[in-house]
Amino acid sequence: MSTQAASVNAVDEGAARWHATLRFAVAVTAAFVLCEVMQWAPTFLAPVLTAVLLANLPMRPPLKLGLVLIAAMTAAALFAFALSSLLRGTPTILLGMIALSLFLSFLAMVSGRPGLPFMLLLICLSTIPVVVMVAPAQAGAFPVALIRSIAIALGMIWLVYLPWPRTTAPTPKPAAPPSAATPLARALMSTAVVLPVMLVYLLFGLADVLPVLVTTVLLVINFDVQSGRKQALAMILGNFAGGLFGLLLHSVLLTTPSLLFLALMLFAVLLGFGQRIAAGGPVAGVALIACNAMLIIFSSAIASGPGSLALWLIRLFQFALAGAFAVGMMHLLWHRAVPQPAAKPITR
Repeated sequence: MSTQAASVNAVDEGAARWHATLRFAVAVTAAFVLCEVMQWAPTFLAPVLTAVLLANLPMRPPLKLGLVLIAAMTAAALFAFALSSLLRGTPTILLGMIALSLFLSFLAMVSGRPGLPFMLLLICLSTIPVVVMVAPAQAGAFPVALIRSIAIALGMIWLVYLPWPRTTAPTPKPAAPPSAATPLARALMSTAVVLPVMLVYLLFGLADVLPVLVTTVLLVINFDVQSGRKQALAMILGNFAGGLFGLLLHSVLLTTPSLLFLALMLFAVLLGFGQRIAAGGPVAGVALIACNAMLIIFSSAIASGPGSLALWLIRLFQFALAGAFAVGMMHLLWHRAVPQPAAKPITR
């Protein structure tokens, strides 16, 4: 009987993972294609949010949670836009207010508050002020794009749960060891990583700000403080490989520039990412990072059109450098802030 029950459980687990894989591939592809067809720029926002929500929500989000997330994105976008517009003439005060807001948002996340609303706030705080300062003429449309993207992401998630409703039981996270850094220290570390990237874009007035800043925030949020050096390196390589893969997909798309080919190619690729994310474990986090990087670079390449190889290598280098800085600094600051266990003496 126990063997039979184990076999049934394994079948159910496999079916649930397959449903999760299909939900991921179909929802993210549909969000990407819809934004490309409607030209809802930046077109990577909705598919990236879809991927992040599917990877972090263990079940179909209830209507109440969906409305809360849309309301949270609306409030966060309007707050960041109003703050940036009012303090645009005093950049020093604006930077200080952004730093304080980032710190309080990270502190709320690591203190056990619901993470998704504060993740949306962090994305708004890290992108909207830079857009307001660098390209004020286009700044008003960006909060609308963020609100629309979260609505599209939730709509796609609700739809894909209809044909593929099976879910797996959430795996409990291991408790943090006693030597873990305090929430205050971790919030300070996260703010110290995101703020310099924003400052670089503000100082140099770089236009291609959104892909790098969104990726930096997601990397910092998803950084596992208990991970070792290998996991940190895997995140850096996953981010770079995902961006490189996005350029490769764009090159392939140029050979057959049609909407159907785009959808089929993206769906096939996302099936592979979805399988690794549905499997869970450390590989799932790296797969999500690589998938987000691929979506962001692929979407940006489509929006920019075919350019020179040197131009895209420079953009990819900026993207990968920001990701390496985010993960490397989090790893460095974490291991400096947290006392490491002393090595055991060698006994003869």
